[in-house]
Amino acid sequence: MNWRFIDSGALPGEINMAIDIAHAQEVVMDLQLEKEYKSIFRIYGWDKPTLSLGKHQPITEIIDRNCSAFDIPIVTRPTGGRAVLHANELTYCITMPCKSMEEARKAYHDIHMFLLKCLQQFPLADLEFAKGTLSFHEHYQQMESSACFSASARHEVTCKGKKLIGSAQRISDGVLLQHGSLPLDDSYLKIAHLLSDHDEQEEKLLSTLKNHSTSLGECLGYSCDFSEIADIISHTWNQEPFISQ
Repeated sequence: MNWRFIDSGALPGEINMAIDIAHAQEVVMDLQLEKEYKSIFRIYGWDKPTLSLGKHQPITEIIDRNCSAFDIPIVTRPTGGRAVLHANELTYCITMPCKSMEEARKAYHDIHMFLLKCLQQFPLADLEFAKGTLSFHEHYQQMESSACFSASARHEVTCKGKKLIGSAQRISDGVLLQHGSLPLDDSYLKIAHLLSDHDEQEEKLLSTLKNHSTSLGECLGYSCDFSEIADIISHTWNQEPFISQ
């Protein structure tokens, strides 16, 4: 499988989503025309804190009001999953042909294995894959489920038992689009205020997030900036792409 690696740096949220959608459409078109294609692995940041919602997650009156009060843009991801506040983080997007859920599950495993390999180059302990089999049908009945980092899915990367990278997939027209977020500090926790209607609700969601998720900075004990982790990912990718065939 041929790949194209892109480091876009920090861009506005609407542009980030437009690029990911355009890349997916590009691969769809190449497949339909039976042209040679290249799968895409893109990493990027955000030019300002931005709230993204999963494809089927509505913009509620509460979310709209709170984001407007803090001048935080709202975008909808073409993938699934729940809300993420993208602030100081590294985001990735995978775009590749995919014929089945089995292939999608393999890609999900492989990208997290690759990211685990990248993170292992830091002085980090207790890095592993989430092993739990959480019932997301039941979890989604709770208010806390509105935030992506409130729970870990199987094979997501964790540090000391807490979710470190959140990911979501979507297959459309034979093409897989997968997003993932790696928080670099605790600014992602401010989502608790954006999704909450009152103080008690905010405190409950914040407590859930702190108990179930973490950031790279918290795991390292020092501030890690975008360029540091981006350079590691780029160097590791050049040595061995996460999917070779």
